[in-house]
Amino acid sequence: MTCPLSQFSLEVGIPEGTGVDLRAAVRRLKARNTAPGSDGLPGKAWVLALEALGPRLEGLLSACLERGQFPLRWKTGKLVLIRKPGRPADSPSAYRPVVLLDEAGKLFERVIANRLAEHLAGTGPDHAEHQFGFRKRRSTVDAIMRVRALTTGNAVAGGGGCFGGVSRHRQRLQLHALELH
Repeated sequence: MTCPLSQFSLEVGIPEGTGVDLRAAVRRLKARNTAPGSDGLPGKAWVLALEALGPRLEGLLSACLERGQFPLRWKTGKLVLIRKPGRPADSPSAYRPVVLLDEAGKLFERVIANRLAEHLAGTGPDHAEHQFGFRKRRSTVDAIMRVRALTTGNAVAGGGGCFGGVSRHRQRLQLHALELH
């Protein structure tokens, strides 16, 4: 069974090179040590088996792209409860639910995400300058550093630690936040 991708347009065409996209996605698995999904295959298995299974997986991903379908099997996960440290075992809030998904579906998602990012960067519209999520070489730390730089300069210009300066500083941040949207 499959679920259709939301009105995937075949008029644009599907770029060739799924193999290159797949290898890049599998390379990211090398650095991770993740638990396997419901299929029981950890990411390391895909890394080791890429040479032998790569062409078959590439054909499967290409077919999914051409048909605009995402197999439901890849969206079915295995729920695991992980106990939070220092919490009593008999308390429901002592557990963090984690859903383990199949690595094949994650690989397909990475291929699609990389293609979307490349398309936006090359063809456009590109991400806004203030966009930090889903961008290469941008992280949460970069976003925090940007906010810190904005707040440090504005707080000093607004009178440092006095309440009037903080109020003006808060207004400037709110205006800046509106500009980002």
